[in-house]
Amino acid sequence: MRNGSKLTTLLLLSLILNAALAYAYVVQLVRMGELRSTLEAYASEAEELSRRVAELSYRLNLTLSQLEFYKRVAEASGGAPSGVEEGSALGSSTVHLVAVRSTGRGYQGVVLECHVKLLRGSGRVLVDTEPRIGIDLQSSLRVAVSVAEGLTGFNFSRVDVVARVVGEEEVEVVDGPSAGAAIAAAVISAVRGERLNATVMITGTVNPDGSVGQVEWVLEKALAAAERGAKLFLVPRGQGSVLVWRVVEERVGPFIRLRYEPTYVDVEWFLKSRGFSVEVVEVGSVREAYGYLVEGAAS
Repeated sequence: MRNGSKLTTLLLLSLILNAALAYAYVVQLVRMGELRSTLEAYASEAEELSRRVAELSYRLNLTLSQLEFYKRVAEASGGAPSGVEEGSALGSSTVHLVAVRSTGRGYQGVVLECHVKLLRGSGRVLVDTEPRIGIDLQSSLRVAVSVAEGLTGFNFSRVDVVARVVGEEEVEVVDGPSAGAAIAAAVISAVRGERLNATVMITGTVNPDGSVGQVEWVLEKALAAAERGAKLFLVPRGQGSVLVWRVVEERVGPFIRLRYEPTYVDVEWFLKSRGFSVEVVEVGSVREAYGYLVEGAAS
């Protein structure tokens, strides 16, 4: 009897201990869940603050760029901004710029038109937008002009390059440098008097050596280009497939844990899954890209 009583007591103590441990485990899981939620909230707030800082930075750069534009135009025309273009155009071209904007729910591709003009001047690089578009193209345009000079042999020392970016609405673009390759192609076509194919679009930065640099948000830009009527979309070398992070749900006891799993997505397949028949081609240089972009080129 005594042994049975001891065994019963031990079993009861074991049950109580297990229950206490289970309770502590559940409490710990709840606390971990609360902590994770708090950290995610802080991360979300930090991301939102970063987005706002980026937008304010682009607005500031845009304002400074436009002030510089009107200042230089006024200086060149003796105070009349429209005078800089009167009878002085040496060449022009139009190209689509594919970029992204922040929507508050992520990023969305956007297609803008860029009208490039070559005017008699003193080697200046000017950027203007219509309507107000938060896009920083000043540095990309300077590199594009340098690359175009190297590829064409054209001397820009007595020529002003004016890039006017036109959109359907006011928009804050967060990836202006990715339009560099397109702008370089537009400058080259303005020099050569050739037209660019409106159904061929490109995303990619332009480097001083004429190479096309990699960019972010390729899928968003590809979708925007397809929706705008692109039949051929050029991407930087190595970005025909892009890395994305897929959300995976895992159940841990009564809780669901989210983790991110990396996977590669083929850009052309992605567009096809959205109902678009667009060829995606990787390019490594502005020279190579121009062969696809110029009107009449075999695609």
